[in-house]
Amino acid sequence: MAFSLLIVVAAAVGLFSWDRWLRYDDAAEFQGSWQAHGTTGVVVIDGERINLTDDVAYSYRIDPMAKTVSFSFGSLEGQGRYRFSLDRSQLVITEGAGYSWLSTLVDDIGWMADRLTRFVQGQPQAEVLPGDGVTVLDRLSSAATAAQDDGALAQEGPAADASGTSDGAAADDAAGANGVAEADDASDANSADGADDASGADGGLAEGAAEAGGAGADDAQGALGAPSASDIPGASDETSDAAL
Repeated sequence: MAFSLLIVVAAAVGLFSWDRWLRYDDAAEFQGSWQAHGTTGVVVIDGERINLTDDVAYSYRIDPMAKTVSFSFGSLEGQGRYRFSLDRSQLVITEGAGYSWLSTLVDDIGWMADRLTRFVQGQPQAEVLPGDGVTVLDRLSSAATAAQDDGALAQEGPAADASGTSDGAAADDAAGANGVAEADDASDANSADGADDASGADGGLAEGAAEAGGAGADDAQGALGAPSASDIPGASDETSDAAL
């Protein structure tokens, strides 16, 4: 009886160890297009960076044995732990400096036991929700990523055509209504106005860039600590509603 129990325990330990450390390549599984849970915002992770937007990207490094992650944004640094769902379709990153090989192992044993218990009892699995210090990312399929890219291109095309048509019609109307002399006067006036507009645009662009840079730094500082779901939307309001 004791020997049989020992065999069962050894088999369970072996199966858990294989699934945790040998079955998957975490570095490869990390990479790809992810969607911030509950939003339409897309986060792209490559082999070196977690790209929240075109301007905000965290350098990162994982320890697949300890299941921990460290990351940096400029001079700011943070760390935490990560966990994939059983089907590898979801990635959860939890911030914190106290995670180690042993602590994540104990946590994951309890997590696996809860999942197994719910499965045996026919209960739904507990949903992990983003929150303070917790980032939840859902993996995007290749088809979903391609559909989003096609949708963006489709929106850009009509907008460009409409802009070109509007500009051409305005130019024809101005030439027909004014004549050569008035066109010259209008050209002079437009040149002066254009100079004023350019000056204002330059100021606005500079101010916008400064504001965007300040927002990026603030979001990075809020996330480092570690990336949290509450920081993702601040870092990328246009493309993502959650941040790392």
